[in-house]
Amino acid sequence: MQVLISLNEVIYILQIVLTSVLLLHVTYLDLKSREIDLKIWLFYSPLVLLFLFQYKNLNIFLYLYSAITVNVLLLVFYYISLMGGADLFLSLILSLSNASVRPLFFEKFSIIGLEPLTILLYSSLLILLTSIGNLLRNYSYTKGYSMKLRLILALSGRRIKVKDFLNSRFLFPLTQIDESSRQITIRTAFLVEEDDAEWRKKFSDYVQKGLIKEEDYIWVTWGVPVIPFMTLGYFISLISGLPL
Repeated sequence: MQVLISLNEVIYILQIVLTSVLLLHVTYLDLKSREIDLKIWLFYSPLVLLFLFQYKNLNIFLYLYSAITVNVLLLVFYYISLMGGADLFLSLILSLSNASVRPLFFEKFSIIGLEPLTILLYSSLLILLTSIGNLLRNYSYTKGYSMKLRLILALSGRRIKVKDFLNSRFLFPLTQIDESSRQITIRTAFLVEEDDAEWRKKFSDYVQKGLIKEEDYIWVTWGVPVIPFMTLGYFISLISGLPL
C-alpha cells in the first residue's frame, strides 16, 4: 500500500527536525563555553521562513500577543544584564520558526499561536524546579542572615570552599571582599558581562594576600545557561501544550 504524505506534513517534519538540530547544537555550545558566535545565528536564521507555512492557520492576535510578550520580556532581561543576547536570538528564531506545533496532549493553544509562550512557561518551570532543589540543599547553611538573604542564597547560590572555586568554571562569587577594610559582604546577583576567570584570579590574589584561606567557604552562583532550559521547554511543548 502506497502512503502519501502531504507537503504540509513534510514541512512540519522538517520544522521539528531542523529546530531540534538548532537547539541541540546551541545547547552544546552554551554548556561548553557560554559563548555562541553570531555566525551560528545567521546560519540558522533561514528557519524563520517556516513561518510562511504556518501563519494562515494561526489566530494572529493570540500569536502576536504570545510572541511579543515573550520577546519583549527577554529583551528587558537582556538590557538589565540578567540574560545574554544568545537567549534572545534563540527565542526570536523559535517564535517565528515554530509559531505553532501539534503536541500530543492539549494541542489547541499551541496550534493557534501560543507556542512561544508555552516554551517560555515550561522553560521557566524547569528553572523554578531547579531553584527549589537548590533551596532544599542550601537552606540549612544560610543561618545568621536575614530571611530575604537566606532565601536568595538558598535559591540561587552555592556554598563551596575557596580552593574549589579556584578550580571551577562559570561560577561567580556572591561573597565579596573589601581589600582595604577586609570586610566580607554578600551580594545577591551578578551581571552576565562578568568574567568568571577574572573572579578566580582575584580570589587567588586574596589567598596570596592572606585575606581568605583556601579552606574557607564562600557563596557563589552558577551562571545559569538558559538555552538548555529553553531546549527542554521546547521538547516538552511537543508533548504537551498548555493544559487549559
